[in-house]
Amino acid sequence: MSDEPKTTRRRRRLGGTELVTQLNAMIAQLIKENRKLKRQVDKLSAKGSAAASGTVDRGLRTLQRRVQRALTSTNGRRKRKVSTNGRRKGVRRKKA
Repeated sequence: MSDEPKTTRRRRRLGGTELVTQLNAMIAQLIKENRKLKRQVDKLSAKGSAAASGTVDRGLRTLQRRVQRALTSTNGRRKRKVSTNGRRKGVRRKKA
């Protein structure tokens, strides 16, 4: 450890008008950045819309199929196939 004393500085609390001024500047900066990001998103989505349309269509069809299955299912379970002899697979009976 060093023998130097630790010095901590506290920030001066801003008054009402200074605080409002600082917040307004921060909000203006955020709005500016938001506009810039929106322009970038619009530009990228316009470029990628043609290539991604097939992927989006496939994803939508998959979702539609899953929702349709969920709506038509009565209890959420799939019915088991009954074997030809009428017994369930793996069920053993005790010998008397």
